[in-house]
Amino acid sequence: MRHWNNKMRQSSLLVLHPKQLHQLVLPGCLLHLLGRKRRNNVKVPSEVKACIINALRSTSGSNGAGLSKGTTSLRQSQAGRSLLWACNNSKGTSDTILVWHITTTILEVRHPHHQGDGRPSSVVSEKKIAATHLSCYCAYLVESCPELLPDDDAWSKYLYKEVKKDAERALVSGGDGIEVSSLTPEAGYRQLIELLGATQNHEVLKDAAKLAEQLGDLIGGEEMLWELLAGFWSEMILYVAPSDNGHLQAIDRGGELITLWALLAHVGTVDRPDDTNANAAAG
Repeated sequence: MRHWNNKMRQSSLLVLHPKQLHQLVLPGCLLHLLGRKRRNNVKVPSEVKACIINALRSTSGSNGAGLSKGTTSLRQSQAGRSLLWACNNSKGTSDTILVWHITTTILEVRHPHHQGDGRPSSVVSEKKIAATHLSCYCAYLVESCPELLPDDDAWSKYLYKEVKKDAERALVSGGDGIEVSSLTPEAGYRQLIELLGATQNHEVLKDAAKLAEQLGDLIGGEEMLWELLAGFWSEMILYVAPSDNGHLQAIDRGGELITLWALLAHVGTVDRPDDTNANAAAG
């Protein structure tokens, strides 16, 4: 058995690099960016660990009753409660992960890393680091390790491929004839919402565009949106962790961040209150 190397893999269905926005020429460059995969193994940031531990503490005495697909953390604020529609229990966990993952990526475009005097507060930086890393880790699980998720393996892989293919189509056909030599973060954000939210697109893309716009319009601004996203992703990683699927094999390979299920079992949080509904949606 290999020891866990304290790293987490990163993947993205919609790969966009904010530092390259000023070079974008639609649609070709966006298609090129979509085809790139971010699977590098990165050291787990301390911000990620802190957010997961905080979420774990809030559920440790609930015997699993507090675990959900992000809804518990969202219900803690009025702004969060307005987003509960995007955690629909009638859909599979993989659907929810991809919706929130694409949303997180879109918001990264609007809020690129600041430099100089424009640097965000430490709270924003910490929550953003946690949210973006967990988002890309969960996308990696859907794409490459669906056996570690509560949904059916084949369904999760199929869903990822279908959503990715439709995202490519939407950005190419929607951007036909558009050339943008200089694209600001705000313009890039609005462009993505328009292209991915088109009526004919996959439901995951439309929901992601709707959610990104809703989060972008929050009164609390950037600090509020990254706090909500960090809370959602921290709870999601705990929700998917108590799965009986594939963890022993993952431990033999050296482990995954998600194998903190052993810690969950230790504190008594070993099951989800709505396992049946989640698996039914995947079937």
